[in-house]
Amino acid sequence: MIEVLDFEFKVIDTIYFEEKPSKYGNVGFYQRKKPGNSVFKESISQIDNETVYGGSYIIGCEMLFGYGMKTNIPKNMHDLSRASLSYSVVATNMEDMIPKSMVNSCIGFADQLQLTHLKIQQAIAKAKPDGIIIDIEGLENVQLGKGGELQPLELHDIYEQTGVFYYRSKNPDGGFQNPPIREIGNAVRNINEFIGIYNHYLRLIRDATGINEVMDATSPSSNDLVGVRQQALAAANNAIGDITHSSTMLFKKVCSDIVKCIQIIPRESVLFRAYSNAIGSENMDMISTFEKLSLYNFGVVVVKEMEEGERAFLEANIQQSLAQQELDIEDAIAIRQLKDLSQAERLLVVRRKKRLALNQQIAQQNSQMQAQVQQQSAAAASQARQQEMQMESQIKMQEMQAKLQLELEMEKAKHEMRKEIEMIKAQATLGFRTEDQEFKEKLEVLKEDRKDDRVEKQAVEQSKLISQRKGDRGELQEKEDGESGEVQQIINDIINGQG
Repeated sequence: MIEVLDFEFKVIDTIYFEEKPSKYGNVGFYQRKKPGNSVFKESISQIDNETVYGGSYIIGCEMLFGYGMKTNIPKNMHDLSRASLSYSVVATNMEDMIPKSMVNSCIGFADQLQLTHLKIQQAIAKAKPDGIIIDIEGLENVQLGKGGELQPLELHDIYEQTGVFYYRSKNPDGGFQNPPIREIGNAVRNINEFIGIYNHYLRLIRDATGINEVMDATSPSSNDLVGVRQQALAAANNAIGDITHSSTMLFKKVCSDIVKCIQIIPRESVLFRAYSNAIGSENMDMISTFEKLSLYNFGVVVVKEMEEGERAFLEANIQQSLAQQELDIEDAIAIRQLKDLSQAERLLVVRRKKRLALNQQIAQQNSQMQAQVQQQSAAAASQARQQEMQMESQIKMQEMQAKLQLELEMEKAKHEMRKEIEMIKAQATLGFRTEDQEFKEKLEVLKEDRKDDRVEKQAVEQSKLISQRKGDRGELQEKEDGESGEVQQIINDIINGQG
């Protein structure tokens, strides 16, 4: 077995280029090993290229093997003048250009802890087993039947084999005595003091390193509250902040070197297909896009998982967004699955904006639908009103037509009736005229008749008067009243019939 030291170091290799015109007037750049050997006018340009050399050194002798410039050096394709070593180094908590070790601060306590542990082992090794105290005076001359008397050693053997021992309860003086065999409980000497010392140095180590019972997975006390445990965990995280920062930096450097190596792999190569099978074709496509984007612009960021307080704050935001219907259940599940707080918050903002835009779109669509429904309702109502108005106008027209027709029929009936009345009037008038003529003629006749009667009556009266004066002739007699009554009845009948 030999000890071998693998080493690497960076060097700057200078590459020279000569700007040289040709006989055709073209200008080209040509690599030169060293400037100053040209017979023409030289225009030299140089590039400082950072490379890595390394090898293996056998400790104890002057032997090297595998020395030379390293291949497959991680380089950023947008800055080929710089190179990275195959391993990453992070130095934190520097003091006088020497990193201060946390382990070095607790070496003395660890030594005392180990010494205390050895003392405990020694005390356990020297611990005596449990014993018994035997009073021989109480075991002498114990008789057990025909066998005779038993000696103390024989009684001890019986006690060891059966757990039963025999003794005389009275001593030779006749007094009672205690049991002659008593057990001796033996404990490890100073074991509690050693345990206290061990816990003391363990506390000193925890104080020096900052790793308390909460971080090292020791079961905390049941009296400790959740806030106390969180404070203890936060204190331990602060104590190992340098270690956490160093691990983050190492992880970031390793990821950057992996990206630098993967982004220059040809897509047609077997290695590209191997990486695609290992991490997935979509991830390889994503990493391959770095060839058009500088790492300084894209960046490789390493973040830690969310703490309990951050996760509780994020959950409160999720619940508030769900209560306001700004998120869906699927969005909340996707946000909770993220381990980075910043990514979860950005995803929450993006999903909220999408949800709000969707809600606005749905509200706009609903408003448009409502407007369309209202327009359709208004159009239907307007159409119904128009139909109602048309029906009303039709009903009115029908009523007017019926009324006009009725009026026409009534006028026609009135005309017919008037016509009949006029005809009747004309007939009546013509009849009246004939009757009037006849009446007048009859009246004239009656008048004449009456005149004759009056003349005759006057003559009778005069004759009476004369006769009375002269006394020579008798009185003229009047006609009976019946004739004059008949005449008066005829006149009344004519008048009533005319009326």
